[in-house]
Parts: sequence; structure tokens; C-alpha cells
Amino acid sequence: RYQVLSYLGAAAFCRAVQCLDLQTGEMVCMKIIKNDKDYVDQSLDEIKLLKLINANTKNIDEKHCLRVIDYFYHKEHLIIVTELLRDNLYEFSTYNKEHGQDPFFTLGHLQRITK
Repeated sequence: RYQVLSYLGAAAFCRAVQCLDLQTGEMVCMKIIKNDKDYVDQSLDEIKLLKLINANTKNIDEKHCLRVIDYFYHKEHLIIVTELLRDNLYEFSTYNKEHGQDPFFTLGHLQRITK
């Protein structure tokens, strides 16, 4: 169902790749969780939370919540498929610092986002 197109990056517990969903024609992000019990358990909690938010939020795009498209196991790895977003927060923050822009993640701004 998914065609891997490019490598997006890695974190301590996963790798992310950009994929084409062959059923819908959408570009998606596939998060491949490392095969470690603690990482898998944490990711299963992430899936439960995102599914709950997705199911109980009208106009999810307006609320700026991540859409979960699919999840499954492949070769003993948990895979989470989500909508494809832009750069991650770390890279965005680093870019702002390098280009002399004001910090984006101030306490006041984070409070407004989480509200």
C-alpha cells in the first residue's frame, strides 16, 4: 500500500520516511519504531491518544492535531502512518536560532498553542 520515497530523519526510538499512499495518492509519513519493548509500549500509547483525539475532534485540521492514517506491524516493527507535516520542531527552532530570528517557542506562545 505504501511506496517509500525518501528518508526524513531519525530520533532515539524511530526512523521516519516519506511515502506515497498508493490507495489514496496522498503523501504520508511512516514512523518505524525500533523493536524495543519500552519504545513499542510508548508508541502504542501514542497511537491510542492520537486515535482518541482524532475521533473526538471536529475539523481536526483547524485544531492543528496530527492525523493518524494507519498503524501496523511489519517484520516485528511497529509502523505508524500519519499525515506528512513540514520540518520537525527541533530543526525549526535550530533554523530560527541560526538566522537570528526571535525564539518561536517562548513560554507564552507554548501556552497559547496548548490551550
